Amino acid sequence: MKEYSVVEVIVEKENYAKQGVHKGMKGIILDPRNIDGCWLVVFPDPIILADEIWAPIREEDLKLIND
Repeated sequence: MKEYSVVEVIVEKENYAKQGVHKGMKGIILDPRNIDGCWLVVFPDPIILADEIWAPIREEDLKLIND
């Protein structure tokens, strides 16, 4: 995984859900750094689509879709 990789969340976790991120959501890594095992991923807001959700997601909780 690297910056601009398309990824999918493969687990449902309470701390992600509090940020509006759920299993099956797809997003893009927008930081070249993996910090403490997490990537900063941006997701389109599934409710209003005009906003974005930025969330640090653990690498093991992501599946690479497109590099």
